[in-house]
Amino acid sequence: MGASNNTMSGETWIGKSRHTFCINTARHFEAQQREALESGNREEAEQYRLWGLGFLRETEDINTGKAKRIVSDTEAARLRAAEDEAKQAAADAEHLAALKKKLGITPRANGAAYRPFRGGLPTLGKDR
Repeated sequence: MGASNNTMSGETWIGKSRHTFCINTARHFEAQQREALESGNREEAEQYRLWGLGFLRETEDINTGKAKRIVSDTEAARLRAAEDEAKQAAADAEHLAALKKKLGITPRANGAAYRPFRGGLPTLGKDR
């Protein structure tokens, strides 16, 4: 599983502790919503409903609406690190391309044909 797949389609996984936190917080807001409805405060009830939905939405894949894959916290940390590394590599490549454009450096048609001299005496055409 590549980090770029997670980056392109949004996170399709969630750590166990984060998943538990989101579910518990959504339940808390549902209870707050019920209390607000019982007291007759519809605006506050709507606000609690939206907050609860926000936390439930965190447990779903945004593109498909299906539940995210629950992974261990260590796996989630590894996936986040891989995702951050992929983002940094993309940012570095973009920065390098911008610098090359600014300096007027164009890529050569066949980069392998232009190998730098690697020391020693030149052979002057002699096969060795």
